[in-house]
Amino acid sequence: MKLFKLIKYIFLLFILGISIMIIFLWNIQEDLPSSNISEYFPNEITKIYDNDYNLLYHVGARDRFYIEYNDIPTEMIQAILAAEDKTFFQHQGYDIKGIINAFLVNLKNIYSKTNSNYVGASTITQQLVKNILLNNDQTITRKVKELILSIRIENEYSKEYILELYLNEIYFGRRSYGVASAANNYFNKSIFDLDIHEYAYLAALPKGPNNYDPLKNYQKAFERRNYVLNQMYLNQYINEEKYEIYSKKEIILSEKNNKKYNLDYKTDYILKTLSQNSINANAYYIQSTIDQSLQSIAEKSLLDNLLFFERKYKNWSGSFKDLNKIQELNYSPHWNIAKVQKIFKNKVEFKLLSNGNIIEITNDLNLFGPNKEKPSSFLTPGEYLYLTFVDDQYFLAQDIDINGSVLVMDPFNGNILAMVGGTNYKKSNFNRVTQAFRQPGSSIKPFIYASALENKLYSPNTLILDSTVLLDQGPNLPLWVPKNYSDKSHGEMTFRRALENSNNLITLKIGLDLGLNKISNFFEKINLYENDADKDVYSSLLGAIENNLLNITKSYSIFINGGYLVEPNIIKKVVSNKGNLILNQNYFSCNFCDFQITDRSYRKPRVQINQDNLISPQTSYQILSILRGAIERGTGKSLNSIKYPIAGKTGTTNDSKDLWFFGLTPKFVVGVYVGYDSPKKIGYKETGSSVALPIFKSFMESYLQEDNDKDIDFFIPDNMILKKIDPNTGIFDTKNSSIMEYFTKDQLETINNLNKVNSIGGIN
Repeated sequence: MKLFKLIKYIFLLFILGISIMIIFLWNIQEDLPSSNISEYFPNEITKIYDNDYNLLYHVGARDRFYIEYNDIPTEMIQAILAAEDKTFFQHQGYDIKGIINAFLVNLKNIYSKTNSNYVGASTITQQLVKNILLNNDQTITRKVKELILSIRIENEYSKEYILELYLNEIYFGRRSYGVASAANNYFNKSIFDLDIHEYAYLAALPKGPNNYDPLKNYQKAFERRNYVLNQMYLNQYINEEKYEIYSKKEIILSEKNNKKYNLDYKTDYILKTLSQNSINANAYYIQSTIDQSLQSIAEKSLLDNLLFFERKYKNWSGSFKDLNKIQELNYSPHWNIAKVQKIFKNKVEFKLLSNGNIIEITNDLNLFGPNKEKPSSFLTPGEYLYLTFVDDQYFLAQDIDINGSVLVMDPFNGNILAMVGGTNYKKSNFNRVTQAFRQPGSSIKPFIYASALENKLYSPNTLILDSTVLLDQGPNLPLWVPKNYSDKSHGEMTFRRALENSNNLITLKIGLDLGLNKISNFFEKINLYENDADKDVYSSLLGAIENNLLNITKSYSIFINGGYLVEPNIIKKVVSNKGNLILNQNYFSCNFCDFQITDRSYRKPRVQINQDNLISPQTSYQILSILRGAIERGTGKSLNSIKYPIAGKTGTTNDSKDLWFFGLTPKFVVGVYVGYDSPKKIGYKETGSSVALPIFKSFMESYLQEDNDKDIDFFIPDNMILKKIDPNTGIFDTKNSSIMEYFTKDQLETINNLNKVNSIGGIN
């Protein structure tokens, strides 16, 4: 009787338990998320690359590169299986044997205290479910949900697909999500280039990345890595010999390089450009047009030359007692932090913090301020400061007050190859390439001369009188009497010589001949006007209009590419996280490139550049030729030492508040701007030649050390006729002192007709 009652109670309890379980599972079932993982894609972050696909910047906190299963190295798969789920390809989402084994092993480890490597019971499928469908709550409900969803997913998807998602989703530490990102951030290598012991270390991390950081606990990381190697050996992924070799290898990680995550002028501009294009994808890959080599050269050229310029006017203030304070200035990697070691009479000894090398600087090359103070008089042992390395010597460097910008652009398609918006983005994110609207001064003149040639009012050898010009500014205003920079007049000068020497009075005469309306229309076409208020003002002929370095550099491209205007572009391609092409450059249009089977006849494809000429290729080259003369004989002659085709134009505004230089080469156009953010006089009689041009010079010298294409030259368009002329009189001449000038057929006919008229006039 008692036995019967016991069985009865047991049966009732069993029924009650089953009922509770059914109700529990039913409630869980109602609350379960969908097991459809086919549409899931790991939340990647936006990545910006340079032109050669080197990473420039990550947008967001996570770092992930998605890689498909067939591309994941076999050794990585074997390592993760050995570490996390040895029977992954056999079980159905859960592993009863594994759960029991993990329980016994961990119990043994707890009591023996000889091993801190505890074995997990969750399968890879369960871990994936927890990561992408559930959360990390330590509850029975969550574990049951995890089990149900794992079984469903195993029934619906292949093992390979599940493992692919897992290896791209799991967190490895160092902001790395997925194995491809982890390989890059831990070893500075591609996932394809790792060795077996490095795969094993990565496989050890999902259990607890922070616990196995060698910098915090090397022994623990070493043991965990070797545990994975041992499991690979036991599962016959590697043989005993390899296990013995790899288990003795040190864990050597690459230094964390968080610099690539920092915004700078170029990446900031890329993101703003992306926003302007209304691209709102969750994550995407951006291939920019940036050339990292040119970018680095441009950055250092700007920093060093502004430093050398400013020390003429500014006393030394660059010493720090606190290392953290100088590091906050963030002038690395172009400048080196050093510690003062010893002071001598004519030199100072330093220790470089980057490598511990002892170096020296001399007093005579490092004089600061109007009084030319010597380093030995203002430095103290133990202080920290910056040094820059230029022409095989170290120089003292300090925080710069003056600012500037450099832009390197491809004149044929508008690609921005380098953008330096200032000396220090951390101090100020104001981009002086795009946001600083300043007067371009004399750098505006080539466009006036181009308009004069295009309208057939002048030829390159036309003589013009350099004499006083009186201009009526309107009612109740005094006459404007403009002057040359030298405050002198030079008599008759050729059209060419006037531009080479940046003559103000002749430029005004040419502009007045053309008329302000024609000049205004041409300036508007090439986007040199930012607002309409300056259009009909005489001073606009001498650069008293405001624009930024980006627009002016773009406009200079017409003198290299044959006369067509390009649009500046810093983004080459944008691809979504699902591989869809969102944005792509189209430099060319093609008629008849698509041929359908129903078409009645085949037509030869015609490829055309997507630009219209603003000036003729002949006018374009004539101005380019004159600007080469400015380098040979005029305002840019300090560049003569560079044996490379260069044309250029300086720019200086009133009171030397804004200084410019635009350098033209067969490959790119370089714009340089220098000025204070709150405009003020830069220095006594400082010009674009003395301040901005040296930045370009340093850039070109550094570029030519790396570039081997020394035989390149500017393209000469068709229908150009070469003549020798006297540079002073413009008369056709064959003397040794003559120069080569390019003419069009129309210009030569006009010159011949004028000569005939003058000849007839002389007979009369």
